[in-house]
Amino acid sequence: MENLLGHQKNEAITEKLSEFAFNFRYANLPHEVIEQAKLFILDTLGCALGGRTQAKEEVSWITMFTDTQNSKGSSTIFGEKEKTSAAIAALANGAIAHTIDFDDTHMPSISHLGSSLVATTFAIGEELNSSGEEIIEAFVLGFDVAGRIGRCAMPSHYKYWHPTATFGGIGAAVAAAKLLKLESKQIEMTIGLAADAAGGLRYGVDNGDFSKSLHPAMAAMKAVLFAQLIKNGATGPLGILEYSSGFFNAFSEEPNFEPLLDRLGEYYEISVGGLKSFPTIQCSHTAISKTLELVKENSLKKDDIAEVSIIQSETMPGQGMNYTPNSPLAARLSTPFAVSLGLQDGAVSLERFTEDTLADPEINEIMSRIKIDSSTQLAEEHPNTVASVVDIKTLDGRKFSGKQIFAKGDPNNRMTSGEIEEKFHKLSLPVLGIDKAGQVAKKIINLEAIRDLDEITQMLR
Repeated sequence: MENLLGHQKNEAITEKLSEFAFNFRYANLPHEVIEQAKLFILDTLGCALGGRTQAKEEVSWITMFTDTQNSKGSSTIFGEKEKTSAAIAALANGAIAHTIDFDDTHMPSISHLGSSLVATTFAIGEELNSSGEEIIEAFVLGFDVAGRIGRCAMPSHYKYWHPTATFGGIGAAVAAAKLLKLESKQIEMTIGLAADAAGGLRYGVDNGDFSKSLHPAMAAMKAVLFAQLIKNGATGPLGILEYSSGFFNAFSEEPNFEPLLDRLGEYYEISVGGLKSFPTIQCSHTAISKTLELVKENSLKKDDIAEVSIIQSETMPGQGMNYTPNSPLAARLSTPFAVSLGLQDGAVSLERFTEDTLADPEINEIMSRIKIDSSTQLAEEHPNTVASVVDIKTLDGRKFSGKQIFAKGDPNNRMTSGEIEEKFHKLSLPVLGIDKAGQVAKKIINLEAIRDLDEITQMLR
């Protein structure tokens, strides 16, 4: 069939994915998937609340806009007293959750899916008085759809596009459709609208531009809008994923359709999702970890170090390689800046990504001693991670070397539930206070027992 990329086997894949989404049920989810989802939701909420205090300028741009909308509704912007429409809440929360770059990563698609999914499910879920089970169901489903689409479109997709926006937008749309209880054909049309409106260039990732923070925001807002439009009788494209001028042909040089429908309902993409132990671009994490480890093990001081040489798995040219970040956001996306901060402080803390730190001449001097190269061999040996080999040379001629394959938080080196809760508390305390933070964490950890999402969102205002 000409309209199906010339491959009969790809016929109706959007329809089949939509049927899967329609029949997707919380009751069929494995216990470990449910537990994973709750921790991801908790982590994302922490990142959103942390964004309010650690990315004040970016958050102010968002709230300045939302405050002008005079939009009435039943949905909460995290940290705000007044409620607004589901679409506006999704927009704000998607941006706030992503702007400190501390949110989850799905490495096979190189995307951060939790920010758009939590923003979407909480905005619609609060409006519909959804239960905790329904939120988990929609979150896992959206993550699964986005991750599978990502596997099909990568790696060429990442040459130009930020997957958090493109794949995340489609996954969020499916999550919204699920909460709105759309029929299978309606879900397919919602996917059609989301795929048709997909966008988000890699420019923001490479340069640390505010547009990057808006990617999950726009994905979430559009997801809410499209699902609601379809719910109210609108129509959308059918078969858009496989169509000759549809999503996969437009967004991938060599789309591989096999992962899209493989083991549906048996394998879940959230099982290979990871959380961040550093508030920095994912590709920096193994370099940071190994550098900090070598420094600590050998009692090195920053003034001892002549050069730090880092070889990393090849991703895309320029990824994380900004040596002149001009904003805290850009600094969080710079591997040399993050490593320099680690050498100066012995840690990489969110609170240090400030204009004052950017202006610190010592940080810039340390960066001049850091050399980073990429390796295709490392990428081939260790797929779905960014491995790093770190060599430190001291001024007195000593050499220290080490290799890090998986950073803390990677699915192969998971953070414990206690570590994730600790991260949430640290990020949320300045906004919620100790009592509320503890209550929210407890409710998310027991999310399946919540009968009405408002039990949680009322504490986030």
